[in-house]
Amino acid sequence: MEFLIYELAEIALRLVIHPQTFSGAVDAAFDQIRQNSRDKASVSIRLLEVIVSLIPHTQEENQRQALLHQAAMVDHGCREALPEQRDRDDVHARYQEFQPAAKEFRADRRNARLNSIRLPPKTYGSYCAIAARCYTSNECNNCRQPGEGRIMQKNIFTLLMFFLLCATGFAQETEDLTIASTHPESTVSLERFLEEGKILVRVADAEEEPVLGLGAEDFTITQFGKQARIVAVESFKENIDVPRHIVLVLDNSGSMQQRKAVKPLLAAMDELLKIVRPIDQIHLVVFDDHGTQRMGGRDLHVQTFTSSSTVDLKNYVDQVYRQSLTANTFLYEGMLGGLDIVSRMPADAPKFMVVFSDGEDLNSNFTRNDVTQAIQKLDQFEAHAVDFMPGPDLDPFLKSFADRSGGQAWKAREATTLVPVFQAVASKLQSNYIISYLFPLEGGLSVSPTNLTIEEVKTIDASPLLGYLYFETGSSEIPQRYHRFDQQAATQMFDEQDLRGTLEKYAHVMDIIGKRLRENPDATITLVGCNSNYGEEKGRQDLSRLRAVAVRTYLQYIWNIDPARIQIEARNLPEKPSTSRLAEGRSENQRVEIHSEHPALLDLVRSTYTSYRLDSTDLIVRPSIDNVYDITAWQIRALSGGEELAVLAGEGAPADEYRIPLQLADPYEVGTAGRIEVDMTVKDRRNQEVSVETEPIEVQFIQTSQRLAQKLDFRVQEKYALILFDFDRHSIDARNEQIVNQIAERIRDLPQGRAEIVGHTDNIGSDEYNLELSKRRAEAVYNLLQQADSNADGRIQYRGVGAADPPYDNSLPETRAFNRTVIITLEYLTRE
Repeated sequence: MEFLIYELAEIALRLVIHPQTFSGAVDAAFDQIRQNSRDKASVSIRLLEVIVSLIPHTQEENQRQALLHQAAMVDHGCREALPEQRDRDDVHARYQEFQPAAKEFRADRRNARLNSIRLPPKTYGSYCAIAARCYTSNECNNCRQPGEGRIMQKNIFTLLMFFLLCATGFAQETEDLTIASTHPESTVSLERFLEEGKILVRVADAEEEPVLGLGAEDFTITQFGKQARIVAVESFKENIDVPRHIVLVLDNSGSMQQRKAVKPLLAAMDELLKIVRPIDQIHLVVFDDHGTQRMGGRDLHVQTFTSSSTVDLKNYVDQVYRQSLTANTFLYEGMLGGLDIVSRMPADAPKFMVVFSDGEDLNSNFTRNDVTQAIQKLDQFEAHAVDFMPGPDLDPFLKSFADRSGGQAWKAREATTLVPVFQAVASKLQSNYIISYLFPLEGGLSVSPTNLTIEEVKTIDASPLLGYLYFETGSSEIPQRYHRFDQQAATQMFDEQDLRGTLEKYAHVMDIIGKRLRENPDATITLVGCNSNYGEEKGRQDLSRLRAVAVRTYLQYIWNIDPARIQIEARNLPEKPSTSRLAEGRSENQRVEIHSEHPALLDLVRSTYTSYRLDSTDLIVRPSIDNVYDITAWQIRALSGGEELAVLAGEGAPADEYRIPLQLADPYEVGTAGRIEVDMTVKDRRNQEVSVETEPIEVQFIQTSQRLAQKLDFRVQEKYALILFDFDRHSIDARNEQIVNQIAERIRDLPQGRAEIVGHTDNIGSDEYNLELSKRRAEAVYNLLQQADSNADGRIQYRGVGAADPPYDNSLPETRAFNRTVIITLEYLTRE
C-alpha cells in the first residue's frame, strides 16, 4: 500500500492519505447504483452491460477482477431482491452471457504484446492531462512504443476517463485538502470520506499510539487556501450516526484449550466488545470442522455470526470456545471469509477486520497467496492482527496483512497478555475521529452608481383623448376597466385636471365626455358602434348598436345628458379598421367611436403635477461569491427607508453582473430618505446562508420648493403624447396638425427650451417595419414644427424607436392605440 505523506515542519505533523485505487474507483462508481437497483431488473441488466463494455479497456488482472466482482454482486443481489422469478432468470442469463466474453478477453490479454498500464496516485488534474495527451498525441508516452502508440490511445483514454468519472467526487474532495492538528508530534491519517463534509481520521503520537480526547479546537482543515469551519469532532464512542462494520476472525482451534487460553481470551473479548454501539455491525468468523460455507466463490470451513448486540456476541463467543473448538486450523479460510464479508460492506462505511491466531494454518484448502490476492481487491478498510502463536517473534504474514491496510499487529506471548492486547486493539478501533466540517460561504457585493440624483420636475401633461371604448367579443357590456359613477351626485366633484397619466385619463373617458357635454350645452356627439365582422360577430350590426346604446345610457342617466344630443350609428367594421388577420386587430375593431364637431369635446386632457427624474435608471450590481458548494438560491434587494424598491431572485450560481431597473413607486420618499441600500442573500446546497451588502448609495434630492426658496431655476417639462395614428398610418390629420402648431408657438416663446420627438408603434408587424414606421411618424411631426418655426431647428431632435420601448404594454386594444403615437417633450428651466 502506497501513502502520500505531507510534512508540516511548524507543528511536526504528518498527513497520511490513502491513494485511490482502480478497485476503489470501481466501487465508488457502481456500489450505490447496484445497491439501489437490486429490485430493478432493467437497471441491473444495463449495469451488467456497462461493466462488460469496460473490461476490454483494463490492462491488469486485478482491474478485470474488480469489474468481475461487481458483476457477480449484481447477479447475487438480484437473486435475493427481485420478487419475480422471470426477472431473476433474465438478470442471471445476462450474467452468464458475460462470463465467456470475460474469459476470452483474459486469454487475449495474456497473449497480447501490449504493456500494462498502472495508474499511480495522481491528482485529478494530472489524470486530465494524461488523458488529453493520450488522446491527441501521435506517440503515446505511457506505452513507450511509438509504433503501437495509436493502438493504445483509445483504450488508455477510455480507461482514464472512466477512472476520472468514477473518482471525480473523491478527487475533488481530496485534492489539496490539508488536515492539521495542534497536538504536538502527532500524525493525522485520513481514513476515508464518509460523505460530503464528513471524514474519518486517526491521530497517533510518535509511538503510533492513539491520541484521544481531541476536540474541534484541535483540528484545522484547509483546501486551496480556504479554511473550513469545524462543525463537530466526535470519537466513535461519542458518535451515534456513523456505524462501524467490524469483522473478527477468531482462531477456535483446540490448542487454545491446551494452552489454557480460553478463559483469558473470553475476558479479552469482553474488553473488546465494550466498544460496540447499537449502530455497529459485528461479524464473527470462526473455524468449523464439520461443514463449509460458500463465500466469495469458495467453500470455506467457517461459521459466521452477525449482530449488533453485545450480549448476543458474548454468548456466541462463549459457546464457540466452550463447545465448538476444532481439531483443525483453517486460518487462511477464516481470513478469506472475513475478507468476503468486508467486500460486501457499504462502500462509504468505516470497515475494520481483526484476526486472532493461535497457530499457523495447517488445514486450509487455500494459501497465503489467495489471501494476499483477496486483499488487493479491497480498498479502504483497516486490518489488525493478534499473533498468539507459540514463539517470541511476530508472524511475518500477519504483520504484512496488517501493514497492507494501514493497521497494526500485536504479539501476545502469554495468555495473561491477551486482555491488555485486546484492550490495545479496542483503543485502536476507538481512536478514529469523525470530523464534520463546512467551508464557509463568503462573498462581497458592489454597486454602481454610488451616487444618485432625484430631481423634481414640474410636468405639464397634455394627453390625447382616445375617443374609443373597446368591448369583449360578443358582448355589449361596458368592461370594468372603464370608470363609472353609480349616481349623478358623484359627478359634481369630478375634475379631469386631477387625473395623472394617459391611462388614468383614458379610464375616465366617458366621464370626461360627460363633463364636457355638460359644460358645452350646444355640443353634440355621434356614437358609432362597430364589430369585428368575424366569427360570432360576423354581420352583427345589432351588437354594434347595443354597444353604442350602452355608452349613451351611461351619459344620459349619470351625467344627465339629453339623449337628443347623442346620435347612434351602427356598422360592422370601423371606417378605419385594424387588420382582421390577427386576433389583436379584431379586438381593436370591437369598439364604440365617439365623434364630435365641437373642438372642446375631444381636446387634449391637460394636468399639472410633479414628476421625478433620476440621473440613472438602473443599478449595476456585481456579486463576488466565494463558495465551495453549489449555490442553490440567491436574492438581491434594493431598499430605502426600510421599504423594498426592487427585488431580483434566482436559482443556481449568480451571474457576474445584474442590471436592476429603478422603477420607484414613490421617488419623494426615496429622496427624503437620502440613501439606497443594496444587499444580497445567497444560499448553498449545504444550507449555509450569507448576506452581503454594499456601501449605501447616497441620494441627492433636488426639490422645486428648495430651488424657489433659493431663487434658483427649477426644471419644467411639457409633455405632449398627442399624436394618435390610425393603424399602419403616419399621416397627421387636421386636428393633430392644429395641436402641433400650438406646440410650435410654445417653442417660439421658450428660446431656451429643447424639444424631443419620439415616434412609437404597437407590436403588430415586424420589428424592422415598425422601426421605419415610427421614424416616419416622428419625421412628420418634425416637419410640421419646422414649417411653423424655421428658427427652432437646432433645438428639436426626433427619432423613432418602433415597438422596442413602448410607453405602455401592448396587452389591450387601447394601450396599442396609445403606442401608435409621437411623444413630444419640451423641457426648460424657469423661476416662475
